[in-house]
Amino acid sequence: MNFFREGGGEPWGFEQGEASGTIEIKSVNPADYESEIVDLYRRAYKGLEEYADTEIETIKRYLGWLYRRADGGFLVAFDGSRIVGFVSIDHKWLSPESHIVGEIHEILVDPNYQGKRIGKLLLEKAVDLLAKRGVKMIELWAGEKNFHAQNFYKSQGFEEKEKRGKWIRFIKNL
Repeated sequence: MNFFREGGGEPWGFEQGEASGTIEIKSVNPADYESEIVDLYRRAYKGLEEYADTEIETIKRYLGWLYRRADGGFLVAFDGSRIVGFVSIDHKWLSPESHIVGEIHEILVDPNYQGKRIGKLLLEKAVDLLAKRGVKMIELWAGEKNFHAQNFYKSQGFEEKEKRGKWIRFIKNL
């Protein structure tokens, strides 16, 4: 059964039962779905608040910043009309070594949809988009206690590079 399609493109096949309907990834302006994305952000960071903004207005400003940096790379996963995840990229980020890299600033999946390959889909789309923009290296950061995210990134070919404060930096060469 096919669950994923991108704006009328070719469907991607997944095992039956992985999502409740068709998962569609779209590039959007988060302001158009502000309340839903803020709610998703807060639910996804429940228990990991030390790594997140917690005030609604601060989250809204952060989402605006992500959108401005993303240049069309703020991608949202929809299950029908429900938002179930998002990823935000930046293809002109300055790394700690002063190189321009692709940065994945944020990737979140609705806790009720975790384990259903939504995060993998979003990450694959983000990597593909960054590669199309000429990026040779991608980096992202995970909280030192966010073992679920760390294991996920490692399973997707990212390597742990360094630790800074409460953050662990991961990289992937393309």
